[in-house]
Amino acid sequence: MVLRGQRQIFGVALITGIIIFCLSITSVPVHAGGGGTRYVAVTGNDSGDCSSALSPCRTIQYAVNQSVSGDRILVAGGTYVYNSTVDTCSFLQTRAVVCFVDKQLTILGGYSTTNWSSANPAANPTIIDGQGTYRGIAAIGYNTTTTYLNMEGFTIQNCQAQGPTYLNPYDPSGVGGGMLVQHASVTLRDVIFRNNRAVGQNTSSGAGGQADGAALRIEEPPVGTTSLLQRVVFDSNQSYGGAGPARGGVAFGALFIYKAAVTIEDSVFTNNLAQAGNSSGSGSYGNPPYAEALGGGIAVEQGTIVLRRVTVTGNQVMGGNATQYGGGAYGGGIFVEDFGNRVTSLTISDSYIANNIAMAGSAATGGNAAGAGLCVDSSAVTIERSQFVSNYVAGGNSSAGGKAGPGAGGGIYIFAIRSGTFNATIRNVVVAGNSAEQGNGVTQLGNGGGGGIVIHGVNADMSHITIAHNRIGSNLVLGQGLLIQPWPSPQNPQLPAIVNLGYSIIADQNGGASQASAIVVQQGSALTFNKGVFSNNTKDTNADGIPVPPGTINGLSTMQSVPSVGFVAPGSPHYNYHLRLDSPIKDWAVGSSVPNDIDGHPRPYGSVPDLGADEHWPLSLSALPGDRTIRLDWTQGASVFSGGVSRYDLLVTCVAGADPPAQGSCGVPINVGTQTNFTLTGLSNSKPYTVTVKAYDAAGTLIAESVAVSVTPTDTLYYLYLPLVLK
Repeated sequence: MVLRGQRQIFGVALITGIIIFCLSITSVPVHAGGGGTRYVAVTGNDSGDCSSALSPCRTIQYAVNQSVSGDRILVAGGTYVYNSTVDTCSFLQTRAVVCFVDKQLTILGGYSTTNWSSANPAANPTIIDGQGTYRGIAAIGYNTTTTYLNMEGFTIQNCQAQGPTYLNPYDPSGVGGGMLVQHASVTLRDVIFRNNRAVGQNTSSGAGGQADGAALRIEEPPVGTTSLLQRVVFDSNQSYGGAGPARGGVAFGALFIYKAAVTIEDSVFTNNLAQAGNSSGSGSYGNPPYAEALGGGIAVEQGTIVLRRVTVTGNQVMGGNATQYGGGAYGGGIFVEDFGNRVTSLTISDSYIANNIAMAGSAATGGNAAGAGLCVDSSAVTIERSQFVSNYVAGGNSSAGGKAGPGAGGGIYIFAIRSGTFNATIRNVVVAGNSAEQGNGVTQLGNGGGGGIVIHGVNADMSHITIAHNRIGSNLVLGQGLLIQPWPSPQNPQLPAIVNLGYSIIADQNGGASQASAIVVQQGSALTFNKGVFSNNTKDTNADGIPVPPGTINGLSTMQSVPSVGFVAPGSPHYNYHLRLDSPIKDWAVGSSVPNDIDGHPRPYGSVPDLGADEHWPLSLSALPGDRTIRLDWTQGASVFSGGVSRYDLLVTCVAGADPPAQGSCGVPINVGTQTNFTLTGLSNSKPYTVTVKAYDAAGTLIAESVAVSVTPTDTLYYLYLPLVLK
């Protein structure tokens, strides 16, 4: 198991204090009645009030200084850097290219000096560049509860927030490298954060400085506000905790959210890093006690978080090294935690979380690692129509004969350390190809596990889940696919884990030590099955007491077994867990009321739903008749079967008197290779043809086919879609 101590966040509450001290010197007034437009271009001059499109200003900061709440600032393409002569935010230890206090502003990029009416960021890249020294943007609320930034069409790059955040009182943290939003709300659209850094200061006593929000920190905005991020990219941002003589500094990843409501849509988090600081000391000091790294892509410390259509790939958290205690690593992709107020919730839908890594630090006792894809502590969780694929968690290595660190929850780790309503609802989710290992050193068979999912001390309702091809290390036995355990342990079960698992697939769970099981329910917890299937697992459950005594397991008789589920292209590199046409588990989810599948398509196709996350639908096919031609397109449908198709055949049925297609004969399959669109020619106008597309794997087995489409060539063009299947 993996245990975490409670802790506080450093470098948060006292930031307001430095603003109070400094604003008595540098005050930024707030004016009512804005709504004007100001213009900025790299060819402009910082003079006047920037209100003429013919005479734009040179720097964004100068235009901000001229602006009042409600103004828009239009920015032409170019690269904008720090200019000390227009900086009004001297209270920031790390100065910002753009900074404002107590204003409501809209800043829009992507314009040109010849076209101020419509933005095109692709043609007119608009860049805020911190030159490796300066923060990108700071939007701060002090005297008001209405401070707000609306920003669109910018790239924010090469920015850095270097600790200390402030000097009196001293705080060694480095926060909000690309953008700091403090006591304010924000809307960002079509913004790229790239190669920004937050760096905690190296210290001479105690712990190293914390680092968080390498790209963006949203801190305690006004109550009742929700910040919105749409089409925002977080790419290659890094947070580095500082070194300290007692322990290294804690690090949170690219986006750090503190006590805020934030909705994120159609956004990407990729190749971001949170690296906790190292120490030549024991590695234990204060609260948190160890040098932890949390949430490489997204890290949340209390709030209401909604993620829709979000991609989180290739992010990392790495705990700090020390002599005695290695630092923890939690949530390689996403980490969410509640402070004890029991108000935090996370909703994830239609998202893809893959190839993230959580690796704990090394010491005499290796650090703990949990939830390479997602790690959630004491929060309500809802996950729908999403994939957790090929994530990897590893405990820290030990030295000098010490204990290896545990690694648990390769895909998902959901736990609670206090009583409360922390229910997890998981529907139509694929958890596949993830792995969990303990570190090197003195190892134990129960020192980690749950290659796919760990449910630890919470209630979980899981329906139509596909759990496949997950792994645990060769010296572990607890749950290659799913581990269910009480908090903190079976020996001291203070908070039971109670799980309902319905209409789900547990398949191809192998690896681990001898007697490892695909599902392990430990004493003090309970699992109820409601229909589902086991397939090709080394061992399905620990109901027989092996590898460990079981908790309560109900409904095992409702589970069926098959040699193979019939996935389209399981495993690397495709990880395609849609069902083939010949899957034996279609129409087995009798009684399910879940209305759709992982792709959002209706259940059932036919009279009874399928097990697992996918509902098998026919290949979607569109047909466009032309003069003696039919143009066929099944590209959209083919994406569902990617990686599994070796060739497509077209079967054309002709009525009496109709000419056969020039590419073949009526009633004889036409091999079109791997093309996903094709035009039949040489046909007869005003004669109906029926066309079916059939998909075959490399062995020549039929894995998908379309419903037959009836279409009549004509010299009058129109679209005909039969059937209307969007899959």
